[in-house]
Amino acid sequence: MADTLLAVRNLKKYFPLRKGLFAPRAYNKAVDDVSFEIPKGSTLALVGESGSGKSTVGLMVLDLLEPTGGDILYNGQSFAERKGKDRLALRREMQVVFQDPYASLNARMNVRETVTEGMVVHRIGANAAEREERAAALLQQVGLPPSALDRYPHEFSGGQRQRIAIARALSVEPSFIVLDEPTSALDVSVQSQILNLLRRLQRDKGLTYLFITHNLGVVEYLADAVAVMEAGRIVERGTVDEIFDHTREEYTKNLLRSIPSLDPENRKLLLNAD
Repeated sequence: MADTLLAVRNLKKYFPLRKGLFAPRAYNKAVDDVSFEIPKGSTLALVGESGSGKSTVGLMVLDLLEPTGGDILYNGQSFAERKGKDRLALRREMQVVFQDPYASLNARMNVRETVTEGMVVHRIGANAAEREERAAALLQQVGLPPSALDRYPHEFSGGQRQRIAIARALSVEPSFIVLDEPTSALDVSVQSQILNLLRRLQRDKGLTYLFITHNLGVVEYLADAVAVMEAGRIVERGTVDEIFDHTREEYTKNLLRSIPSLDPENRKLLLNAD
């Protein structure tokens, strides 16, 4: 456990189903006995079709949804043991980049307000000027000019908005980021740019990622290990090479068949694009 940043133990999330007044209570087992670990500085890809339960796992990992059962440990300490300021500190440690850059940014807030909002909440920076300086530096790290601070989300492309969302996640200096389908709403050429950016940031900052996706085609670009979810359970797991080259489950094989291209040379070109 020494090098494990996040450990999920027998995690469950059951949602009650509405039945007749006198019918026995039934549940949708959205997540059912899921366990995994993510070592510090690495990426676990949680893969599955829509409705497989992967995003529900992400919400519980972010402490945004209460589990029905099981436990989540961060740096060896259970979520259940964290109260008050310790719980707030956990929220600073763990950030998220959502799927849709058009929906995840507040249209009424300019980039300065968006990137510095978390700094204000967590009291990062001595004053507004220092926070603005930090925000400008973050924009440069994600490939945007400091002049973007005064602009609003509608003035940017989808890829640029996702860069802003990444800068916002980085603004509170987290160690762990949930990437919930971060490229699925983007064009293929832009996807590669964002994936390369995430790889570079992970390398430079020692970040740990939980990468949630339905598309195995992007997993090799970012992940060290893969866990495949079906109907709330993990049905297959392994390294990227094991999942791609020695797939056991028919469900995983179907996910692989849905990828438009599996050209290994193209994958290596993207990995070396930095």
